[in-house]
Amino acid sequence: MNQTTLTDSSTEIPEKANKTILLAKHHGFCHGVKKAVDKTTQTGEEQEKPVYVLGQLIHNQQVINKLSEQGIQTVETLDQVPDNSVCVIRTHGASPELVQQAEARGISVSDATCPDVRLVQNKATELVKEGYTVIVVGKKDHPEVIGITAHASQIPNAYIVAINDPKDIPQKLENLPKRRIGVVSQTTQMEESFFDMIKELAKVAKELKVFNTICPATFFRQNAALELSKQVDFMVVIGGKNSSNTTHLAEICKEQGTQTVHIETYQELEGNQELLAAQTIGVTAGASTPEWLVQEVTDYLHTL
Repeated sequence: MNQTTLTDSSTEIPEKANKTILLAKHHGFCHGVKKAVDKTTQTGEEQEKPVYVLGQLIHNQQVINKLSEQGIQTVETLDQVPDNSVCVIRTHGASPELVQQAEARGISVSDATCPDVRLVQNKATELVKEGYTVIVVGKKDHPEVIGITAHASQIPNAYIVAINDPKDIPQKLENLPKRRIGVVSQTTQMEESFFDMIKELAKVAKELKVFNTICPATFFRQNAALELSKQVDFMVVIGGKNSSNTTHLAEICKEQGTQTVHIETYQELEGNQELLAAQTIGVTAGASTPEWLVQEVTDYLHTL
């Protein structure tokens, strides 16, 4: 006889055969991503001009493909956006200089920057104005971090650097003032990594001012995935392979010793022998993963 267990971190999915499938309580689109997708879709419907998104609106190729089907094109550089058209700023934000360049060419700018990302931009700028050397805990080549750094760097004599690993602190700060250090975080950073960084920076700075700017949605999804991974023998993590927050979810599950696979679509599960052998399967999804993709995966799992 089949048995299903409910926990605070999961939702029951109807099971088939002798498998139990649990869906993380917090998963999928966060409020910033939903707002950006809705705004971009609405812009495409209302504008008579061509609409372009500068960089991937969110890190999910399936959503990008759907926008393309609606005539909303994704481009990599501003040079690819024609004059007098409409340009959408992605959820990760963009530099003020880029926005100014667009407007100078008669391009209408629709800003879909996530409110939580905007908060980090503002906090980093505030710290620079107060004379702190600013550390952005995150990947220096991530579009969100690039935008945060660009905003704060507008202030004269700004010292700002991105660091993603505590062991890089000595080299990254070698030629920077270290007495007063301010810290913000990429919104999708792993909480444990962020606090590890703070611990090490506290050994360097005489004065340390910290803003924990990890997005609450990221925190909730990470904790729900952590708890669920302890209850199952196989985890399916759904989301873009280039999505930091989704990658972190998969890392968290793997660290528990749970068999974990990070997929973008259900087709990647076909023929997975470990999945077929699993009795209890957990499912979660990154903050840039739409519910329809989650549904496709759970529908597939029902067939096993």
